[in-house]
Amino acid sequence: MGLTTSIVRIIKIAGDTIGAGFILTDDGLIATCAHVVANAGVRPGETVKIVFHYTGEERQAVVEAEWWRKPEAEDVAILRLIGELPEPVKPLPLGTSAGAASHPFETMGFPPTNPTGGILGSGMILGQTKINEMLVLQLRSQEVTGGFSGAPVWDCITRRVVGMVTATADPDGRWRLAETAFITPTETLHQVCPDLQLADICPYRGLTAFTESDAKFFFGREILVSSLVTHLRQNPRFLAVVGPSGSGKSSLVQAGLVPALRQGRLPESSAWYIITFRPGSNPFVALPDAGPYFSLENELELTIQQFFDSHQDVKRLVLFIDQFEELFALCSEPVQDQFMSKLSTLLKSSLPITVILTLRADFYGYLLHHNSLIEWLKIGQVNVPPISATDLQAIIEEPAKQVGLRFEPGLVDIITAEASQIDQPYHYLSQC
Repeated sequence: MGLTTSIVRIIKIAGDTIGAGFILTDDGLIATCAHVVANAGVRPGETVKIVFHYTGEERQAVVEAEWWRKPEAEDVAILRLIGELPEPVKPLPLGTSAGAASHPFETMGFPPTNPTGGILGSGMILGQTKINEMLVLQLRSQEVTGGFSGAPVWDCITRRVVGMVTATADPDGRWRLAETAFITPTETLHQVCPDLQLADICPYRGLTAFTESDAKFFFGREILVSSLVTHLRQNPRFLAVVGPSGSGKSSLVQAGLVPALRQGRLPESSAWYIITFRPGSNPFVALPDAGPYFSLENELELTIQQFFDSHQDVKRLVLFIDQFEELFALCSEPVQDQFMSKLSTLLKSSLPITVILTLRADFYGYLLHHNSLIEWLKIGQVNVPPISATDLQAIIEEPAKQVGLRFEPGLVDIITAEASQIDQPYHYLSQC
């Protein structure tokens, strides 16, 4: 669906397409250029006909007078759809245009060449300039021309709309500037209509662990992830990741190891089924909540066998028990003993299962007290080492690059120096 689900055509009173617009919010706000609306023969406070490009449905929208800015000024018109959005139609996320220079973009408009079917456009965002003292961004594109006014500009790096096509340059006698266009940045749209929200991606997770969906922002642990993969290749039955609090154990597995398995780094690992849970105060309750195939009434081994019987395409079942120390900190001793016993039995079974756990180092003695896993720890334990200077730099710089941001010269060195002075640099850096 992508870009096209948000785009609308603006229709003149005579019935022809005059320009583009795009959905801003779930409640039906639409952005276009004021000159597009004016050329459609419509004034602020009146209604204009639009067509949803994705569905072909014709509707009416009110030109909000409060959010109208003249063509010779900001050149912005905000429309409000009469009625609800058609079901497949969705708004695109808006982001700030800061740092968008040199990013590739995509858009779609309705030039005379194809005024109803539309033409896709792409190119490069070059940077800021001004038109009539209004801040705009300059584009370079072979496709963007008349009929693209009001179209969204999708930044392919940040995966946000960063502006709206406003104007194209008139080429000179030698056809120079034929690929030059200008867009109104989203910051201007927000100034005109404060109801809009600019939701940029933050590549840092704060104090929250990285998850599988954050894998593209997880850096600096590539060697350690490879070590985990190697351990599972040698012993696919069991893996314990042990380290101090705040050392990034959960992130290492969820954003490092799990994506590696999904990508097939081990034979058939792309067909492994992964269930993640934390023991909480009762792992026998937490596991069924995480995996609906598990039942409190049945033995763990029997439940897993039933799972494989009904999921014959699954090659291996992975039980990832995050923050395993909760078993010892929150559960009663009978629950601890019972769960450790069943886990040991499961590991000794012939079922194609893998148990992965993360454990705080200060709880390691509790794990050894239940000696049922000692033999497994001898062959399947990886300790999380301190972060090296090279890893620190990657953890700081690389996530920002994924959203098109760059640090000021020398700033990375300052952050690295500060982080290296504390005991838990990973925890510190997650807040940067």
